[in-house]
Amino acid sequence: MAVDSTIPLQKENAAIDMNIQMAVDDLSTILHKPVEEVLPQFLQSRTCAVLYDRETKLWWDGPSVIVEYYLEEINGSTKETS
Repeated sequence: MAVDSTIPLQKENAAIDMNIQMAVDDLSTILHKPVEEVLPQFLQSRTCAVLYDRETKLWWDGPSVIVEYYLEEINGSTKETS
């Protein structure tokens, strides 16, 4: 019996949104900036765009990897995803 390992889009987007919230909370602490300032910047980032790209599955790695990826992006050394 085959198991369907696909996640419905609505649930996937909810998981991504939760990861973003956790990552932004962490970034707020790391960057010493309020969440209200970090969130809009994050939402306009390449990192955020990659999160919603179903093929990269960056969100599977969790908020700590998302934070690392974003910090590399804003410091000018973004990793390329395949």
